[in-house]
Amino acid sequence: YQTPASDTRERIIASAARVFGQKGFQRASLDQVAADAGLTKGAIYWHFKSKNDLYFALLDSRFQRDTSSMLGSVARMAAGPATASVVKMMAAVFSSGLEQATADPDWPRLFVEVMGQSREPEVRDRIAQFYEQGWEFVGRMVRDMQAAGLVRSDIDPDLMATFWFALGDGLILAWLSQPDRIDFSVLSEGILDMMWRGIAPVNSHSTPDNNDTGAVAT
Repeated sequence: YQTPASDTRERIIASAARVFGQKGFQRASLDQVAADAGLTKGAIYWHFKSKNDLYFALLDSRFQRDTSSMLGSVARMAAGPATASVVKMMAAVFSSGLEQATADPDWPRLFVEVMGQSREPEVRDRIAQFYEQGWEFVGRMVRDMQAAGLVRSDIDPDLMATFWFALGDGLILAWLSQPDRIDFSVLSEGILDMMWRGIAPVNSHSTPDNNDTGAVAT
């Protein structure tokens, strides 16, 4: 059961999502968030020390919501039949994560806007904490897939986590600028297939040890 305090906190976070998303982080005020939530500004400060603090609570809430289903997808993938296409399943998980992150177009725009404030030490540190949390989460998924024999055991999970986050960020930025051109489902399948097979020519017998630039299939 939620306590009145936790219920109020979630109510404030929900209002912040609406107000920040509609007005942008810079233009939005805590007075507007309070009015949307039907609370006083003092109630906001009871739960959050600043507008920055409220935004990062919102970011954490969104992260927990968007990643909870991904863990279940990976578990189902690990327990699935051996005949199922691992590449297609991985592509579906990746595509689902991107679609969740962009379901509300205002949300990724808000994230980019706050990223632009990273000259401010507090914002920079909180964004760094968010990425550390994300990398840890994805690294754990990679380890689970390694334990299930779905990917190579010699791959560095932390390196793979950094790669997936960077790839996801890049695709979302491209989607923001050209949403009609970016189809997450199609791109995810193509990218996963390319990674799985590698990019070296079919007749190439080179290996990473001889400084070849071909990618190693994951």
